Amino acid sequence: MTMIGLNRETTRNFGSNNKMGLMSNIKTFLNRSQAERQLRQLDDRLLADIGVKRADISKSVWGR
Repeated sequence: MTMIGLNRETTRNFGSNNKMGLMSNIKTFLNRSQAERQLRQLDDRLLADIGVKRADISKSVWGR
């Protein structure tokens, strides 16, 4: 069984805390990249079970 996790935290960068904002952005990017990779490994039947079409994987993960 494959577990897919996507952290949906919203982070905002306020003021001088640039390091934390950058690290948060990197963590979000890595989490989404992993989720996209895992979804692409699933077959079409499993994707249909969770309501995602193969063509929409990137849009579902990245929100674009």
